Parts: sequence; structure tokens; C-alpha cells
Amino acid sequence: MARIAILTCSNCTQETNCAAVVCLGDLRKRRGLFARYAKEEPLDLIGLINCAGCPTLAAPEKILRRVQAVAEFKLDALHFSYCMTALCPFIEKYQKFINESYPDLEIVFGTHKPIEKQEFRRGVKELLCPTICRPQTMTEMVKGTLEVPGKPLSF
Repeated sequence: MARIAILTCSNCTQETNCAAVVCLGDLRKRRGLFARYAKEEPLDLIGLINCAGCPTLAAPEKILRRVQAVAEFKLDALHFSYCMTALCPFIEKYQKFINESYPDLEIVFGTHKPIEKQEFRRGVKELLCPTICRPQTMTEMVKGTLEVPGKPLSF
């Protein structure tokens, strides 16, 4: 049995209301980066944690505390969510810091099937800093209904 956790981007989960539905759906269906696990092997989702937010001097330690919350439950692999791999300029620093404390923990860069990164980044930027005046969510972006002036999004 593979015991896994998912680390998501706090900007995506807290600012755009992403509930990790696509990550969890692909986990359930063994798609994307979860296809690496044998179909006969049960997957046990130990936890879903989010990063501590874009770095301050304490960001690595804050992330480590969050990883510790799941690692102490015999964690085999920590998946950095797609949003982390597409958006986070500090991901390699976080990986190094986590591996120093948990050298046996496998870190996997990704969760669900990748969306084209430039479109995804543009969509998230619009969610975080909207140019149109109406509430928008990650759900709207993933479903393809987000309006970006002059640029249709297709996921």
C-alpha cells in the first residue's frame, strides 16, 4: 500500500478557493502522476496540506512543520500538486529542505495531468489579480468558464 500526501499551493487553495478536486479525482482514478502506482496497489491518502505561503525567512521551517504533520504517519510519497510545480519558484528549495529532514520520503513533482503551464499561470494570475469585476474561482478556471479579456482559456 502506498501512503501518500499532497502539498498544495496556499495561493491556489486559499485565494482562489481550489479544493484540490482535480488532484483528488486523478488520485482516485490513477491518472496523471498517480498512474505511477500499480492498479492493484491500494493508495492511502494520509493528508492534504498546503504550503505556508510565499516565502519569508521562516517559510522552509513552516513547510517542514506541515510535512511533519503527515510524515509521522508512515508516509511513502509526498506529491507537490500541479499548482506547486507550475507556479512556485521556490519548489526546489522546499524539496531540498524536506529531503534533508526526511531523506527516505519520495517527493513527486505533480498530481494530475498537466494543463498547459502558460495558460494555467495566466488563469491563476487573473484569479489572484482580476482585470474584470466579478468574483472568480479556480472551479471556473478549471471548467473553462473564466473570462480573461482578449484571451479565451481552454483546459
